[in-house]
Amino acid sequence: RTPARVPAGRARGPQTLLSLTRDDGPQVRRRRFPRARFPRARLRKRAMPPARAAAPSLPPCSDCGAKSDFDLDPELGKATCRCGMVMPYRPAPARQAAKKSPTRIQKWYAEMSRRLGGLPSFVVKDASRMYHACLLKDKERQGCKDLDLALAALDRAMCKIGILRSRPDLLASTAQRVDGDGLTAGKLLVDSKAKEPLPSESPTLEKFVALLCEELKLRGQWAKVAAAVAAQADALGAGRDTPPLTLAATVCVLVVERHPPKEAPSSQTIAAAAGLEEKDLLETYQMQLLPHLQALLDASQEAILPTAPPALGAPAPPSGKLKPVSKRGRGRGGRGGRG
Repeated sequence: RTPARVPAGRARGPQTLLSLTRDDGPQVRRRRFPRARFPRARLRKRAMPPARAAAPSLPPCSDCGAKSDFDLDPELGKATCRCGMVMPYRPAPARQAAKKSPTRIQKWYAEMSRRLGGLPSFVVKDASRMYHACLLKDKERQGCKDLDLALAALDRAMCKIGILRSRPDLLASTAQRVDGDGLTAGKLLVDSKAKEPLPSESPTLEKFVALLCEELKLRGQWAKVAAAVAAQADALGAGRDTPPLTLAATVCVLVVERHPPKEAPSSQTIAAAAGLEEKDLLETYQMQLLPHLQALLDASQEAILPTAPPALGAPAPPSGKLKPVSKRGRGRGGRGGRG
């Protein structure tokens, strides 16, 4: 193919091009091509070699002087040379991924949670999800500002679990950054984008336990045990004067303490997930659940190892005495023997 024409006033210059004709990796060679067809920035970006992990640096073998060909064993912390010499080996620590800094709206939600006396972490996540679902174009937002939408999403997320705050308290917690008209417009937009209506009743203890288990990543048998303990606590009437969210957090504390998983969350983590203070959580745990500890532990054991119910349709055992089995000998003189 003939190269494209170069406009007048543009000089031809050497460009960088990749050559894949060799087997030992991409090679960079110089060829003359028009700048219009092969921009310098694109070719330079393609010519950058990929990043590779650094090989472990070991001193030469003290016996044979070899600098490579080591059999590495990170678990035992040794490196074996091909000559049989064993040397200590400590692998380099793995690089940890950098934590993402919180966004502006996440910082605002954290500040609002502090001003409102502490909110569960799953409520804040639900509010953030509804807020991002309402970030539409300016024509469809009906003049709502970002903080108007954020406050309206937070109000709806709190109403889902029965946390009710009055309108003046919500507006006062924003330090006059949101007014009444903005909150009303934000509620209209958030309600129009919501897929499910608000529940007519407050969530039960079992619902709060399921939400906390999902937030704390307690799945499988731990979630099953927590549901069984919550049902037993409700049947025993434990914590009747305690909010269900606080009682659900104490159930999670009991499950983690008595059936610890591999990565057990601490009581401080459970309190933060429920929007509570750690001392208040432990005090409620001691006052409400410890008096019924044995019954709750029995319920947790039945959830892990359920007992099979008796089969009512099974046949009855035979009545009367069983005849003893006669032992017949094969030797000489026995009935079963030969001759």
